[in-house]
Amino acid sequence: MKKEQKRKEIDVNSLDADLAAAQKLESSKNSVWGKIAIVVAFTMAIYHIIKVFWGTWTFIPNSIKGVIPERGIHVALAFTILFLSMPLYEHVFKDRFAGNTAFRVITRIIDVIFILALWAAIIMAWYEYDHLSDNLGMPGKWAAVAGCILFILVLEGARRCLGYVMPILALIFFAYARWGHLIQGRLGHQEYTFEKLFQYMALDLDGLFGTTISVSAGVIFMFVMFGAFLESSGCSNFINDMALSLTGKLRSGPALSAVVASALMGCINGSAVANVVGTGTFTIPLMKSRGYKPDFAGGVEAVASTGGQILPPVMGSGAFLMVAFTLEKYTTIVKAAVIPAVLYFIGAGIAVYAQGEIGDVELLPKDRIPKFWKVLKDGWMYLVIIGILIWALLIAQYSPVMAALIGTASVPIVMLVDWKKKRFKIKDIPKSLVKSGFNSLSIVAGCACAGIVVAMVARTGLGAKFGDAMINAAGGQLFLSLLFTAIACIILGMGLPTTSAYVIGASILAPALTNLGLPLLTAHLFVFYFACLSAITPPVALAAYAGAGIAKSNPMTTAVQACKIGFAGFIVPFVFCYNSALNLNGSLGEILMVCGTALVGCFGMSCGMQGWYFSKQRKIHWIFRIIIIAAGLCMMIPNDLLSIIGLAVLAGVAVYEILMNRNYSHQATAAQ
Repeated sequence: MKKEQKRKEIDVNSLDADLAAAQKLESSKNSVWGKIAIVVAFTMAIYHIIKVFWGTWTFIPNSIKGVIPERGIHVALAFTILFLSMPLYEHVFKDRFAGNTAFRVITRIIDVIFILALWAAIIMAWYEYDHLSDNLGMPGKWAAVAGCILFILVLEGARRCLGYVMPILALIFFAYARWGHLIQGRLGHQEYTFEKLFQYMALDLDGLFGTTISVSAGVIFMFVMFGAFLESSGCSNFINDMALSLTGKLRSGPALSAVVASALMGCINGSAVANVVGTGTFTIPLMKSRGYKPDFAGGVEAVASTGGQILPPVMGSGAFLMVAFTLEKYTTIVKAAVIPAVLYFIGAGIAVYAQGEIGDVELLPKDRIPKFWKVLKDGWMYLVIIGILIWALLIAQYSPVMAALIGTASVPIVMLVDWKKKRFKIKDIPKSLVKSGFNSLSIVAGCACAGIVVAMVARTGLGAKFGDAMINAAGGQLFLSLLFTAIACIILGMGLPTTSAYVIGASILAPALTNLGLPLLTAHLFVFYFACLSAITPPVALAAYAGAGIAKSNPMTTAVQACKIGFAGFIVPFVFCYNSALNLNGSLGEILMVCGTALVGCFGMSCGMQGWYFSKQRKIHWIFRIIIIAAGLCMMIPNDLLSIIGLAVLAGVAVYEILMNRNYSHQATAAQ
């Protein structure tokens, strides 16, 4: 009984910084500090909208349009909101003294000092960067001061927003950069003083204001804003109803609707945990009411929400970071990601269908299934909004920043036709802008902290050294290197946002894979997949824990179920590393062949994991489960002979199970 009670007390909001920020927005909006944070969040949103256009505005001084001020203002605004809305008294001593008035006043003063110091450090870095040419490229005396302040405040902000894992990682990499010269052998490097490291962090474009903050300040924030506007318009309800109207007549309909709805929402908001909460509050109780076990229901939602980050066209924030790291076009990344993402969700869908066939699952009453045409008539404007975004991204091929702004602007314009129901009103625009600022906090904090890691990796050359060490450990074999990379990505992703886990993995692990001859984009896709999958992989599986919190199930059991449901997702990245046709690189025949074999392979593996294979209301024998999982894996391996063997085994077991079904039917009839 105590264990059950403990399970029910999982604080879902504590698992994700986006949810915590949204909770802070609601809880602190009536306080003075909360109102100041709201004003700053609104200012941040307006700043980013203006920044889209100011490259063409001649009246703005060029010094303000520079790299450091643009990215620095982005960081300063976000961390100002963070320090105001997540005060120090709530994040030290486990809130033990949060009720003490004197303690609150003192810590509030410290927060104000932090904010002032942050802005001062940005201005110092801005000044020093502008005067580098005057000093013949040598940093001035204030550069190290600025870097030191930024280093401390970024770590503190990330600690409050993301927890201790990310700051500790950053400290480990900084310690390696500072004292790594004492290490003997290949992992050693030349000595760097504190002054040199802080100068590098503040001024170098591989430093704190490097790629990660560039993407955060440019593209990611605008898509966060689009998600905030879409959320305010009630789009999630439409997607849930649409998914249920399409799948509700099937026995597995409620679970399939969770897969569809969470996939669509997940690719927009880019946060697995936030998506679990957003759609899971509807889909998980619905699945449980039809007979799905709580841990399975939570696992389905976790898998679908996690997969939304790999689903084109938006892919959360991962695609935009990949553009920056690989210098590939956005459309190229979307093309490479589409078939693997489809296979991931087909595998999850088959697992859900299989569980519906063997579990004690009831059909959904007809009166609870929304009518498709009624849902479409009521919410067609949401399809128009999403269509406008896709048109701007993939057809008109505007820059991702402009496409996101067009998509955001289309929300209030298109929703004007909905004036009778008033699902989105003019007064919702400022609220959505404020929500954008709060929703971006985890991303900015994660990117800034990851920027420290990337800076230290770039300064010391650790990426190349680690890559060589991994290749040597793997004996130069691609498969072992891929396996080590997958494990490392999952470990790095424990407790981290996907964005941060991917950035670190891309800096350290991807170079090793490219050294083995893997194309750069393929290597980054592989790293990104496993950075995402860390959200459902035990022992720290945040998306699964969020699903367990809603389903009132055991978190570890839910995580194991999620891994079984999403098993295909762990195999597909290996497949596209060995056969680029899965990334739509190759002839039509090659693409059709690899897609066909991979699809059959996903079917076999998913059925084997759930214990169903053309059987009626019963699980197949465990020996047959192992056989069809192995046959499915054979179909995934790019080898003609293994594919033929796998297909023959799957077909043979299918014939056997169908004949067994007939025998069971005859025996049941004879017994009656």
